[in-house]
Amino acid sequence: MAAFFPEELVNEVVSANDIVDIVSGYVRLKRSGNSFMGCCPFHREKTPSFHVSADKQLYHCFGCGAGGSVLQFIMNAEGLDFPDALRFLAERAGIRLPEDSVGGRDEEKYKRKQKIYEMNRDAARFFRECLLSPTGAKAQEYLTGRKLSGKTIAAFGLGYAPGGWDSLLKHLRSCGYDRSLMVEAGLCIMTDKGHVYDRFRERVMFPIFDVRGNIVGFTGRILSGDAAKYMNSPESMVFDKGKNLYGLNLAKKSSRGYYILVEGNMDVISLHQAGINCAVAACGTAFTRDQARLISKNPVYLCFDSDGAGQKALERAAEIFKEFDTPLKVLTLPNVKDPDDFIKKYGVEQFEKLISKAKTVTEHRIDTLLNGIDLNDTAQKIEMLGKAAKLFSQISSAVEREVYITRLAAKTGISTDSINSEVRKTNAKNVRKEVTSQLRKTVSGDTGDIRRASNRRTVAEAGFLAMLAESGKVYTRFMDKFTQESFSTDIHKQIFNHICTYYSDNKSGTCKDYLLSGMAGSEKELSNVLMSVQNVTDNLAAAEDFAQVIENEIFNEKLQKAQSEGDITLISELLKSKKQKG
Repeated sequence: MAAFFPEELVNEVVSANDIVDIVSGYVRLKRSGNSFMGCCPFHREKTPSFHVSADKQLYHCFGCGAGGSVLQFIMNAEGLDFPDALRFLAERAGIRLPEDSVGGRDEEKYKRKQKIYEMNRDAARFFRECLLSPTGAKAQEYLTGRKLSGKTIAAFGLGYAPGGWDSLLKHLRSCGYDRSLMVEAGLCIMTDKGHVYDRFRERVMFPIFDVRGNIVGFTGRILSGDAAKYMNSPESMVFDKGKNLYGLNLAKKSSRGYYILVEGNMDVISLHQAGINCAVAACGTAFTRDQARLISKNPVYLCFDSDGAGQKALERAAEIFKEFDTPLKVLTLPNVKDPDDFIKKYGVEQFEKLISKAKTVTEHRIDTLLNGIDLNDTAQKIEMLGKAAKLFSQISSAVEREVYITRLAAKTGISTDSINSEVRKTNAKNVRKEVTSQLRKTVSGDTGDIRRASNRRTVAEAGFLAMLAESGKVYTRFMDKFTQESFSTDIHKQIFNHICTYYSDNKSGTCKDYLLSGMAGSEKELSNVLMSVQNVTDNLAAAEDFAQVIENEIFNEKLQKAQSEGDITLISELLKSKKQKG
């Protein structure tokens, strides 16, 4: 990309923004030697492969290859181009950038974006004026009926798009904006014949702000008629609905230290008006990974509608947040559909009590499993236990899993032994499935076709080493059974030796950290091994399966060699040994 600003100015801005501080706002980082590591914000992973160097002021992901300086990080994390990323960092550091520093083809794009921001502000002012005029009487009645104060209406910039086909168009033309820009920003629509008319008509208008305070789009709520209840701005060069959260520009200023994720704009506004100023909502779209990343550093309370669709949305959000290791709680709304209704019916004090009594996602799921179940009905009880076992099998922490099993036992009268037995069966099925997948399937990068792995031993070695690095229990189990020569590749031998050194010398930190710091230059190969197995909750069981494959492959290779050399004695010894073990 062409340079828009003098090199010395860019360097000044970059130097003023420590990359560890910046990345920490998006990724949970842990120190690893002279660097920091965490899960990459740019691709899905459970084994951290994302590294940040404080010394070099660079980041790199050994999983997806993303990397660069703090500028590249902000461009990718915020979806900004170079000049906007530089401005983002300059504002953070208190550095003023000259307005005339851009140039070339990208200057036109930059100026057009600024023009759209300016036009959106003028459109919001127009909607605001219409709301306060006699024309907006019906909209004012709607908002006051929703018990919104004038202060709240002003804080969120609410307005009204009047009827007719070209009210906004005429206003913006009088401000000097051309029709093509209005269409590009989604404020107007152009027909096939070239006629242009207002997109939003007779709707209460909700401006959508980005985190920097720019108006990037609008949501319009119909007041009457059969049209869609809500209409959103289409995506544009300034608006990506999957990368924005409604109310985040205000919620980021909250001192509460957490966010409350709700479904609708009115839920956000109602909570903010009640003093719960940390609420945000998705912008007319299913909740996305990019939206989760924006608030993932802080704990998040999920407060979705109580209907079926709302609970499905809650589950989706919970799964997305797992990727970021975000502390989650669930707020359950009794006898109402959404937070706005709850505030109106019970008041803010009761909502604060809901926050204080919020449940973990697992507790919420257990309650959902038990809801409507007749525990005196054997068939229902067995079905519920099967679902609970699947739920518990996904919990990697043995202590956490035991806590929830004990709670379920107390609520249902089923013994903890019986529940644990079902969980072990489910875990065994999961492990077998995962190991089988790792050993027998790979995916072709060219065609996507599933084919049999070319080297079962190499795949099994990678999986075994990954389990070894995960657990000292696995190392203790196999420390006397494997040596360096048990592995077929140089990199696997190196990793095995480093793992043995880590456990035998009681090195500080995690085994993965030790491997990464001790195998500089082989990070990509190491990442391939450490990330070779996913979603395994029983490391020892998986390791035993991988070890069995390795031993079988070693035996087959020795037997094949003995047969090719005609060594009858060795063949006899091998078969005898195999029979004794088997």
